[in-house]
Amino acid sequence: MKPTTSESIRDNFQWAVDRLRRAEGWQLALLVLFLVVALPVIPAVLLLVGVAALVLFARAWVREFAYLMRLGDDAFPGHNDKLIWAILMIVLPPVGALLFGYYREAHWPEAKPADRADAFDF
Repeated sequence: MKPTTSESIRDNFQWAVDRLRRAEGWQLALLVLFLVVALPVIPAVLLLVGVAALVLFARAWVREFAYLMRLGDDAFPGHNDKLIWAILMIVLPPVGALLFGYYREAHWPEAKPADRADAFDF
């Protein structure tokens, strides 16, 4: 029978405690040195990951919004669909960009530009 998640966590914790009890002095010193060096770096790494995620999202949002603005009003079935998509993308950027990306792939899957330079030609 497969162990449950709590049993697996408990077993792994017990293994780590047993390993620390059997560790020699130089191994503990190396662990402490690693923690002293690594712990102050963690906030900087988290900040870099957050900034990278924000930049990637902004790039995706601009790509989707530019694609929306290049489309004509006749590309949508309703009279105000383009306006509704634009408002959704401006008011709720994460939701709007994600939903318009899905909508775009469903309605225009072959509409990817042949030349990547054309995609970012504002």
